[in-house]
Amino acid sequence: MNSDQDLLLRQRVFRIVVLALFLILTGNLFYMMVLRHGFYQEQALENRQVRFPVSAPRGRITDRYGTILADNLYIADISLPRSVLSSDQPDSTLDRLLRWFELPREETLERLRHQKKKGRRRLTLVANASMSRICAVQERARQLPGVRVESRPRRRYLFGSMLSHLVGYVGEVDQADLDTTAGGRGYRLGDLIGKQGVELALENHLRGRDGLKLEEVNASNRIVGRRTIWLSEVEPGADVAMTISLSLQTAMDQALGDGVGCGVAISVGTGEVLAASSKPSFDSNMMTMSLSSAQWKALIDDPAKPFFNRIVQATYPPASIYKSITSLAGLALGVIDTNTVLEPCPGGMDFGNRYFRCWKRSGHGLIDHTEAMVFSCDTYYYQLGLLMEIDQLAAAARAFGMGRPVSDIFPSEASGNIPDTEYYDELFGKRRWTRGVLLNNSIGQGEILVTPLQMALLTARIATSGRTPDPTFVLNPAPDHEKPPALPFKEAHLQWCRETMWQVVGRGTGKAARQDSFSVAGKTGTAQNPHGEDHAWFICFAPVENPEVAVAIILENAGHGGSEAAPIAGQWLRSWFAGEDRLELMQDNKSGKLKKEGPS
Repeated sequence: MNSDQDLLLRQRVFRIVVLALFLILTGNLFYMMVLRHGFYQEQALENRQVRFPVSAPRGRITDRYGTILADNLYIADISLPRSVLSSDQPDSTLDRLLRWFELPREETLERLRHQKKKGRRRLTLVANASMSRICAVQERARQLPGVRVESRPRRRYLFGSMLSHLVGYVGEVDQADLDTTAGGRGYRLGDLIGKQGVELALENHLRGRDGLKLEEVNASNRIVGRRTIWLSEVEPGADVAMTISLSLQTAMDQALGDGVGCGVAISVGTGEVLAASSKPSFDSNMMTMSLSSAQWKALIDDPAKPFFNRIVQATYPPASIYKSITSLAGLALGVIDTNTVLEPCPGGMDFGNRYFRCWKRSGHGLIDHTEAMVFSCDTYYYQLGLLMEIDQLAAAARAFGMGRPVSDIFPSEASGNIPDTEYYDELFGKRRWTRGVLLNNSIGQGEILVTPLQMALLTARIATSGRTPDPTFVLNPAPDHEKPPALPFKEAHLQWCRETMWQVVGRGTGKAARQDSFSVAGKTGTAQNPHGEDHAWFICFAPVENPEVAVAIILENAGHGGSEAAPIAGQWLRSWFAGEDRLELMQDNKSGKLKKEGPS
């Protein structure tokens, strides 16, 4: 009896256990197949489908006539998962590749560790791989788990160092970029981002939008599916046209030669920069490749400073170029007229306990205002400066755009320095400085600092009576050049300044820029340099009777502006008047042509 009851009890327990297991199994199946169907379906797909990000091609950069300056070259990289560096040591897959490709072991490992430290999702073993290496990876895919051949666009700069300071370059997004603005704009470590010039200024325009696709792969991670599924389409970046002309840029680059300095040429009607060259330079293509620490250090430590954009970052005393501002300020204040004769120049003048020399040690003798400008007499301008206040002279300079950034694409542009009462009070203490500062300021020395681009703008605004807009480097299909404020000078005084600059080239210190086939007006400058030889300046516009272009040239440590910088400006102007660019630009900018009476 008891045995029958025990058997019955065991049967019931068994049935309960079986039923419980069945209910648990059924519940799990229901949970997996109904409640979590979508999740597990996606997981199953991931076993055979892989998401591949697709980089958007970056927009091209062209000159004003459509000549391509920067575009994209598609290359293939051999990449590895981060796991190949376990505790910074290579695994068997990486060891095989190092042997097969005969790569320098320590240098390669250091480069991969650096990529891993930067947070790269995958490590690039070989950038821009050759076809033989690509084939080797594809043929041995089963022995190389996780190794991929990935196609990507690489930026190509077709004219290398000639345009590097204007076009700029791209580089990989690093943590510093993510910590600033890039992190909020969808960038990830390893993405490309503009670092300088147009590439940086118009990043949002050039960038485009990356795509994402699904590909079916096998166990070796090779794509085996016939159809690609696009989760998001690629949107290419937009093209950008610069205002420069390649032929005029080439002419400026050749005119400057191998010297240290820069040259800028702008259209006086529109403010568009036609050519701008900074020497020495660097090849932007180098920045798209993986540079070793030694290569990067060599570039940074180069005493010639190839990365330094002298067009907008370098500041120099304007020297005698500034005398045009001093003259216009004196004429506007009525302390002098165009024919005023001051004390004779014996080669300098005493002021306080100092003797201020003229550049011509034998002196210019008794001359009037026009002759003082034509032959750049320092002594005359010392006297003229003392007839004004420092703030009055500063206001005249600022009316031409000095003392502030004037470009549209360079966030690192220097403002320069136009000293006034507030500046000297802060420098020396309130009322602890004398009017002696006016002597240096009146001839463009002392604490005055300007950029070459500001000097080109000064020249253009003298040529157009102030109607030239601020310089621009990017061509707008529907230009809306902002009208600059009117100059606080009489038209008669501006006309006198233009005629006097014409005489500077015709019979004064700028004769090296004189041309037979067209007229040139200009001004020389020789800026004192406490660290070496003087800097050579020359500014000019042409033709005088109907100005089209303005040019500013500076050569560091070169000596006199009249003998060194003026011939370079003349050489570039010959290219301008002999080329087709002039006719096309003048036709495109008829509304910007400014007609005025030339010198008699």
